[in-house]
Amino acid sequence: MKIAVIGLGLIGGSIARRLRGFHNCTVSAYNRTADTLLLAKHDGAIDEGSVNAAEVFDDADLIILCLYPELNIEFVRNNLEHIKPGAVITDVSGVKGYMVRELEKILPPGVDFVGAHPMAGREVGGYQSSTDTLFEGASFLITPTRKNKPESVALIRELAEYIGCAHVVTTTPAEHDEIIAYTSQLMHVVAVALCDNPMIERSTFFSAGSLRDCTRVAVINEEMWSELFCENKDALSKRIAETEQSLKKIRLAVENGDREELKNIMRHATKQKMKWLME
Repeated sequence: MKIAVIGLGLIGGSIARRLRGFHNCTVSAYNRTADTLLLAKHDGAIDEGSVNAAEVFDDADLIILCLYPELNIEFVRNNLEHIKPGAVITDVSGVKGYMVRELEKILPPGVDFVGAHPMAGREVGGYQSSTDTLFEGASFLITPTRKNKPESVALIRELAEYIGCAHVVTTTPAEHDEIIAYTSQLMHVVAVALCDNPMIERSTFFSAGSLRDCTRVAVINEEMWSELFCENKDALSKRIAETEQSLKKIRLAVENGDREELKNIMRHATKQKMKWLME
């Protein structure tokens, strides 16, 4: 089996590091910088690599798209003639509805796209931040459609387990995007909003850790996250509106000096958090 990894950043590099021995595969990688390809080959993460995407796509049985969503689509569109009939394509993108819609427009019959999203990451990116333990104990989301072959979905599940993921969850592209809008994208929205408040400039010695914890993900890749926000705009807009309603409820209780209402809101939040931790 030939596996093509498109993009050797944090996720692509970490996947490549774990593929050794999977179906006795040969790992070929595309990256825009030759130095990264040389480093990955030296590390033993890949067998071969090229800055020419066509060379990497050629004869690949499994293609793993590890670029930003728009770039993933562009790479597939520009290399359709190099995609092997019967190949399976998957990705690691944080939006799934967009990926499915766009790829269904261009992929030839017989090429199977199975969307995926490993729930792992670090605050720093790039191949040099990749590790062979990034996915240990992580969740891995698979978003098949009715058009997918069962054997293609089974291959992606096997891949997820092979790289170390402990929980492989199958869901729909729509449900993925609805929930990820809350668990991931909204968290970045809140962190950015907190740092957009000019009060942060006066807060250097006034926080025991809460501000640091709540703004951890505000050091953000603006190219990637602005794209993800817009590609999932309907779901994310709903989550923002829901949060605005929660904030309004708390603000009104504060304005009215309504301690009982505040205590009720806090008790409910604590109950929900503890329930989530138990699950």
